[in-house]
Amino acid sequence: MLRRNFLRSIVGLVLASLTGLRPALGRAGGSPRFDHGVASGDPLSDGFILWTRVSGASGDSLPVRWLIASDPDMTRVVRQGVVRTDDWSDYTVKADVRGMPSGSTFYYRFEIDGVESVVGRTRTLPEDAVDRARFAVVSCSNHPAGYFNVYRDIASTGDLDAVIHLGDYIYEYGPGQYATEHADRLGRLPEPAAELQSLDDYRRRHAQYKSDPDSIAMHRQHPLIAVWDDHEIANDAWRGGAENHQDDEGGWQDRRDAAIRAWFEWMPVRGVPSGADTRIFRRFRYGNLLSLIMLDTRLHGRDRQPDAGASVTPESVSTALQDPERRMLGHRQEGWLRRTLAADSETTWQVIGQQVMLAPVLAPDLGPLLDHERPSMLPREQLDHYVALSEGNPPMVLDTWNGYPHAREALLRDLQQLARNPVVLSGDLHTSMANNVVPHDGEKPVAVEIMPPAVSSPGFDEYLPLREPDALTRATQAVNPAVRYMDTQRRGWVRLTLTSVECAAEWHLVDTVHSRDYTKVVDGRFAVRSGDIGAGLRDIRRE
Repeated sequence: MLRRNFLRSIVGLVLASLTGLRPALGRAGGSPRFDHGVASGDPLSDGFILWTRVSGASGDSLPVRWLIASDPDMTRVVRQGVVRTDDWSDYTVKADVRGMPSGSTFYYRFEIDGVESVVGRTRTLPEDAVDRARFAVVSCSNHPAGYFNVYRDIASTGDLDAVIHLGDYIYEYGPGQYATEHADRLGRLPEPAAELQSLDDYRRRHAQYKSDPDSIAMHRQHPLIAVWDDHEIANDAWRGGAENHQDDEGGWQDRRDAAIRAWFEWMPVRGVPSGADTRIFRRFRYGNLLSLIMLDTRLHGRDRQPDAGASVTPESVSTALQDPERRMLGHRQEGWLRRTLAADSETTWQVIGQQVMLAPVLAPDLGPLLDHERPSMLPREQLDHYVALSEGNPPMVLDTWNGYPHAREALLRDLQQLARNPVVLSGDLHTSMANNVVPHDGEKPVAVEIMPPAVSSPGFDEYLPLREPDALTRATQAVNPAVRYMDTQRRGWVRLTLTSVECAAEWHLVDTVHSRDYTKVVDGRFAVRSGDIGAGLRDIRRE
């Protein structure tokens, strides 16, 4: 069957090339549309991935033409081709285009049966000497939690090389579950109306997110470089399961593989799903300026979180934290990272994009910060549980690198020995943070960490009834001098700019995701100088 489909695709491509005609819809049984816009991603110095999805299609394999031009009006077409799609790939379309000139901007669209998609814009990576690179860094885009105002803001920003998405691009929950409190009022109820489990479920959820007008606008304007986190599969996932996966929901491997397959279908990424062996860790080279290294701290090699499971006790958590064999990346990915760091030693910066907080951050004592007379999204019993856990300033959130201290120290040793100017990008916490990353037995940072807030997912301030709005930030920084900046209230994105002299991060924060009318402020502005990571982040608002 695979061989027959492959031959059929080749024959269709040859015929389309010989005739020069637009591909016909064939036996689609409906009018074709491009309801989910277009997207590009995984840029290389000579190419990129182009993506779309054909709506209103059914039946046999359909040929879809893609065109690339040097102008936004698509009058100077420089490349074109045909790729086929069918129900096996949910009628998603992906073209891996190569042979393009480096460091260049291009425009593209798709056509089928005389219907044209919108025009997208993309770029190839530069080579040789590069003066500047600039990115939007985002994470945690929860459709029912609020509007994607952050995506709209990024779409209106023209001087970006790419959008780096650190995961939680979709969420798996159904109506009445996590972060759906405002969904009915906002007209953003989850589709399908249940927690995701099957391949069709995950496909329909991706389709809902890709139908959002602000998502369409962002993808149309900028190429995407993405990794998944847990909610693309299930909350607090690890290589053998997840907190939000129970035995009565079927086999974990089946659910994981369905989620992975849908992610590869619906995202403009290179590669194919291969179950437990699927790898999304990869590298993007921006000339001599930087190497962008994307990791998988979620599925590939992660052991179970120390505080997960029905039989957890304080003693079992302590034992797990002291176990030097527990891994976050897994041996294969650790080896790949070491080789990659060593091979890229000639670039000025090594930027590492990954899912969860790296810096060793302690939790503040929540008791004095809360006013239990104020409303909270959390039940009182659960809130009291979190307060009790925070006593004595334990490590904050054991689903982060805090739950894998020996693996973290090993990573920091590798960064200290092999990396040049390492900057770590982390997501997941729905919180803006700028951290100096200091080893357990060290005094100076060996890396700096930049964390964007969520695109729309709720933050700590929506769940904790704080006495004062910035109480959690002040208390966290009081017990964590390495936390240079923190905002727990607002959604937004980080504009990351790198030159040969410095790496600067600016937090672009919106005042609401519950209305399409929003205002934005640029709040935190921190930078670190090339060759001076040990000095840590400096607050450039004060310079």
